[in-house]
Amino acid sequence: MNRTVKSISILPAYRLKAAVALAGAALFCIGLSTATRADDLAVWDDQTYEGQSAVIEQLNKEFEAAHPGVTIKRTARTFDDMKLTLKLAVSAGDGPVITKVNQGAGDMGAMVKEGLLLPVDDYIKNYGWDKRQSDSVLARDRWEDGKFGVGKTYGISGLGEIVGLYYNKKILGDAGVALPQTFEELLAGLDKLKEKGVAPFMMGSAKQHLALHMIGAIEQAHIDASNRAELDDLIYGRGGSWNTKGNIESAKLVQQWAQGGYFFPGFEGISGDDAVQLFISGQGAFLISGTWYFGDMQHNPDIGFMAIPAPKGISKPMSVGGVDLAWAITSLAKTKPTQDVAGAYIDYMVSEKAAETWANAGYLPATSLAADAKPKLTPLLSSGIEMWKTLNANDALGHYPDWSSPTMLKTIDDNTPLLLSGNITPEAFVDAMDKDYQAYLKDKK
Repeated sequence: MNRTVKSISILPAYRLKAAVALAGAALFCIGLSTATRADDLAVWDDQTYEGQSAVIEQLNKEFEAAHPGVTIKRTARTFDDMKLTLKLAVSAGDGPVITKVNQGAGDMGAMVKEGLLLPVDDYIKNYGWDKRQSDSVLARDRWEDGKFGVGKTYGISGLGEIVGLYYNKKILGDAGVALPQTFEELLAGLDKLKEKGVAPFMMGSAKQHLALHMIGAIEQAHIDASNRAELDDLIYGRGGSWNTKGNIESAKLVQQWAQGGYFFPGFEGISGDDAVQLFISGQGAFLISGTWYFGDMQHNPDIGFMAIPAPKGISKPMSVGGVDLAWAITSLAKTKPTQDVAGAYIDYMVSEKAAETWANAGYLPATSLAADAKPKLTPLLSSGIEMWKTLNANDALGHYPDWSSPTMLKTIDDNTPLLLSGNITPEAFVDAMDKDYQAYLKDKK
């Protein structure tokens, strides 16, 4: 699940009609006829942050220059906006030909079931996308007969994502708190910060999903990758229960922090995006969120990023994450030539060239950088790349809990404020998640 971001709407239409056939056109191994290039290409994405949007604008211009006659008609929507409007727009026939779509049962799974997305396996083979990204990453875009993680592939992502621990080095140093190496050290450091009158965690729960990411990240940091099968089964809809000791204990700890003054004062009325800006301005010692904020965070050199420290005894802790929303082709691509242009566009968006462009802007690409690439890596991105390598090597890349059912995100969002305010118990919070999940499993039969 991607991260909601600043609410803006962009519909730029580049009209570069230059007959400049770039040498880079050799990258596209599927031939594109002149007739194919004649149409506007409606594209929806969720890159609404200023830095992200600038990268997409640049990549769109480059693609148009390499494909004379193609005009990208771009619409940028927030994550929540996309969830509300995408399926309806495609169903109505006035949506995008190419779109970003959230993985999981509620979005990609539902659209596949209704025939609103086209499989991209031919393009994976023709362009070699499976050489750029691992099979375990591509599996997050597979659906077959309502089963997640198997069957045909319906998308591919351009960015990697990790939910981790942002920290302010200056605030920690002034408080005499060392960077935690274990979860136990993190807990002790939080207590020391609170004693000194420093807000241990920046938090905003009025909008977006910082609390969800915090609860999931803590729970998954307590799972060794060798024991990931239970979590995988839950996310891929194979069965199991959310009602576990680990989930309850994570919810209980976050509730204690909320009730005990460990969060920034007034967090209940602060949105996630505003909380991030407050953190960048030097408020709060820690913030749990994802690498999609690297572009903004790099403006404060005191901010660092690391994995949630694991408790003693966990050698390969998991981290919530994976990839950003997938690039997909909708059923509105009615003809093979249109589908091939869409395939070529997505290929460029997950190319090594695009990966280098993202890296230069401070973001974590899902596609590996070319051997001769020389991006200007920020300290944050360097940390993120090393974490990405380690997580993939350890098979420790975790999941967003809301992917587990079509309605799980709403269930979590409805109950998180109640948990943080103390109006429901941690047991009731987890039970609400499990009731949602069990109902989904029952409906699948």
